[in-house]
Amino acid sequence: MELSYDLIWDESGELRRGCTVREALTWLTRFGGRTAGEAVIINGTLYKIGRLLYGPERPAVADKPIAHIFDGYYHQLNFSV
Repeated sequence: MELSYDLIWDESGELRRGCTVREALTWLTRFGGRTAGEAVIINGTLYKIGRLLYGPERPAVADKPIAHIFDGYYHQLNFSV
């Protein structure tokens, strides 16, 4: 059995059920070309990725499962939880 570095996606290329915002952003900063200084929109609110991953006062939305991912304009990432 081969382990994948892409642990947030299932075999069919879909987001794994129950994947949290923090898990997805951790993968995206490690393997997906995103940085902690970039912004992400979650339920219409703008957050810095670093605040969601590393902030001492991390918003509760970071640990919620993702319902939908939307690719916004100009490489902007949008989540619905």
